[in-house]
Amino acid sequence: MMNRFYYISMFVLLATLSLTASAQKNQSERFTIPNTYDAQALMEYMIAQLPETDFVNGNDYFREMLKVADQKLENVEWRERIKGFIATDLIQMTTTEDPKPILDMYLAASSTDSIRQKVRNAYEESVRQNSALYSGKPAPDFTFTDEKGNILKLTDFRGKLLFIDIWGTWCVPCIEEIPFIEKLQQRYNHCSDVHIMSIACDKKRERWTAFLAKHPTSWHQYLVTPEGDEVLDSTYHVIGIPRFIIVDRQGRFITSDAMRPSSPEFNDYFDKLVNSK
Repeated sequence: MMNRFYYISMFVLLATLSLTASAQKNQSERFTIPNTYDAQALMEYMIAQLPETDFVNGNDYFREMLKVADQKLENVEWRERIKGFIATDLIQMTTTEDPKPILDMYLAASSTDSIRQKVRNAYEESVRQNSALYSGKPAPDFTFTDEKGNILKLTDFRGKLLFIDIWGTWCVPCIEEIPFIEKLQQRYNHCSDVHIMSIACDKKRERWTAFLAKHPTSWHQYLVTPEGDEVLDSTYHVIGIPRFIIVDRQGRFITSDAMRPSSPEFNDYFDKLVNSK
């Protein structure tokens, strides 16, 4: 498996940057439309023109970027090319849900047949590679061991709502979520059909057990097997951790890439899942 790391692309970082009014003004003044077509330079200029807001998801971001393209870019060819560039990038980065809303918005806002076909091809390839992770699909089975070394698999927990934390003992952002997962366990400890579980990706079992001995937790801890690790890599596309997955009582994905327990909205969100039987 590839080395996992806490990853955020420069594209997403720029796209989701929350700017103060003064910072946004400085951004707008700093970036200008380039003299020749340059996708990255155009992206920087367009992002600087975005409204001062936090974008909830890629769909909202793309909708605003389309508006900027139509309002600010007079060169029709550039406008068509950058729309296709952004749509393709977003589609390729959207691996755990169907990016069809992105495709539909793009097709409604574009007219160049050759670029439209490229974006359609990107969408079809994304679905081919990632549709197994979409909400409502059966969560692919994989194996892991408990602290005693017993081998378990995901389907052993059928009938329970699963909150799955994929993490590593070396991962600082993962460790920062531990207090919030502890609170989650305490909140639902009385629910026999809710299972809070952390599955570590550590290569060395002794490092994992040493960490747990030093930092004991109240919820269930597991270590992925080499075979399970391959499934996380090739099927779940876990290239960055922490990664949170929620599986319903029938073994289907509610989401294969959930918000973090530290998110302010998480408790209300998970409460609704627990109570929707």
